[in-house]
Amino acid sequence: MLKQPCPSTRRRGFTLVELSIVLVIIGLIIGGVLTGQQIIQNARINNAVNGIQAYQAQFQTYAQNYGALPGDDPSALTRFPSLKQVEEIANGNNDGNVGTKTSFDTSAESGTAAESLAIWAHLRAAGLVKNQVTNGSTAIQPPNPFGGMYGFQRGAFGVFTTTTLCLDKVSAGPAQAIDARLDDGTSDAGAIQATIYTDVGKSDAAPASTYSDDNTYTLCVKM
Repeated sequence: MLKQPCPSTRRRGFTLVELSIVLVIIGLIIGGVLTGQQIIQNARINNAVNGIQAYQAQFQTYAQNYGALPGDDPSALTRFPSLKQVEEIANGNNDGNVGTKTSFDTSAESGTAAESLAIWAHLRAAGLVKNQVTNGSTAIQPPNPFGGMYGFQRGAFGVFTTTTLCLDKVSAGPAQAIDARLDDGTSDAGAIQATIYTDVGKSDAAPASTYSDDNTYTLCVKM
C-alpha cells in the first residue's frame, strides 16, 4: 500500500511586510507613551507656574488689605477668630519679615508654628487660599505638582534676603522650564534660583551652578 506523503512540518516565517507592520506598531506605541509623558510633564510645569503666580498674588493681596505680611501679622488672631481654634497658630511679631525658619523645616518653635508656616493659616483665614486642606492644621503647606511642597520663607541660598516662595523635589527639566518661563533659565542667577534638593528639603544651601538631569531641585522665587 502506498503511504500518503507526510504533511510538511516546515514553519512559515514572517514576511518583510509583516515585520514592517509590527515595527511600525511598536514605534507608535513607544511614541504614544513618550508623548503622553511629555504632556503630563508640561501640565505639571504649567500647574507649578500658575501656582507660583497665584501664591505670590495672594501674599501681596493680604499685605495690601491688612497692612501686614501674612504670618507676620500681629493682629491675625483678632482679625480672624477662627485661628484661635488652631493651637499652634499665633500672631506674628510684625517685624516686616516672615521669620527666619526655612519653609520646609516643619518643627515648631516654642509650641507655636513658625511665621513661615503660619502664613498659610493667615491666607486661608482671609479666604485667599481656599484649597488643599483635608485635615489637621490650616498651616499645612500646599503640595506642588512634583510631589513636594510650596513654602514661603525669609531669604534663600544666602542670596535672597527678603521673602521668597519656594518649591522642592523638582526634577531638572521642569526646574529649568519654570525658571525660563518666569525668569532667565539660569539656576544661580536672576529672581529664581535653585539648589540641589536634599532629603530634608532645606533651601539654605548655595545655588547650583547648572541644572543637571542627575539631580532634583528646590527652587526659590524672590518676591
